[in-house]
Amino acid sequence: MTCAVTVLCHFLLANFSPSQGESEAVKHSQNAPSGVIVTTNVVKKKAIEVDDGHQHDYEEQWFDIWQRSFTNSMDFTVRQFDGWFYSKESDEKLMGSQARAQGRVQLAWEPRSGMLTDTDVRFRIRVKLPALEERVDLLLSDNEDETQDSAIRAARDTANNNRDRTTIALRFRPDQNSHYSFRIGAGRRDQLYTRARYRDAAAISENWAVLYDAEVYYFTRDRLGAELGAAFQYDLNPQHLIRQNNRFFYRDETDDWFWRHEIHHLYSLNRHNSLIPHFMVEGLSQPNYRVEEIYSGLRWRSNTVRDWLYFDVEPFVLLLREVNFSPSFGVALRVEAYYGDVSNN
Repeated sequence: MTCAVTVLCHFLLANFSPSQGESEAVKHSQNAPSGVIVTTNVVKKKAIEVDDGHQHDYEEQWFDIWQRSFTNSMDFTVRQFDGWFYSKESDEKLMGSQARAQGRVQLAWEPRSGMLTDTDVRFRIRVKLPALEERVDLLLSDNEDETQDSAIRAARDTANNNRDRTTIALRFRPDQNSHYSFRIGAGRRDQLYTRARYRDAAAISENWAVLYDAEVYYFTRDRLGAELGAAFQYDLNPQHLIRQNNRFFYRDETDDWFWRHEIHHLYSLNRHNSLIPHFMVEGLSQPNYRVEEIYSGLRWRSNTVRDWLYFDVEPFVLLLREVNFSPSFGVALRVEAYYGDVSNN
């Protein structure tokens, strides 16, 4: 299995060198450009930003050439892949469509008390295949838990939630705007899996919205699992947004529940800078409903250099049961580059 994943990853990433010429229900707010909150068409879009008069009018630099070449190389690769599914009947219909890839690459240094060498490399690749009428995507990610895209490695690597594994999957939707999606793939210690998910959002009032999802999956060794999630979002004003997330994971292998509660306050300083205070607590249902981890951080996120290039600085404190909740202080320093259609990443 590892060999198969490695070969396919190499196929997708072979042209990464710069020298070579929802509708999901919700995107995670922390990763949206300049704090943009994106939901389904049931909930209106809101951009938490204040125009500071700053204009992106730059002379092209080497990293602009790299980003453009990177995107072109990825698109060329996936078009070859997409070509496998063309038929004579579909050629004319899809003549104006092109397969494309989009995603991000993140490098981070996350030193903390007693662990000054912690580093992290994160990535997410999504490939759209018009030959399959835009209903099938190819997904490649460093982590199957999409709800923790912004978490530091130390907070993800707890024994209670050992999900930080490279995942590759094909995602199918009955149609482009469907709330249902289905996946087959490999991940989590080289296991095959299948997953079904329902995700939607609803406006409660002018300022309140709820985003919810449910999924069930089966891994060849970990067996049956299920997740339930609900997030409540409040638009305080154009600069402030508060979101409270709740998530529960059922694990058939150990017959218990893993749970997580967290709250984010997104504050837009201006068009290209934002602050995100974040508090999280998570734990297990067995042997009793007890806390296993507490995390608190303040994230500064900026894309003043380019729209597709982000820098994060996040001081944090982490408390784990395995070390008797002794506080570990640290700071996460990240650089994150998006490619493809930046507005949809």
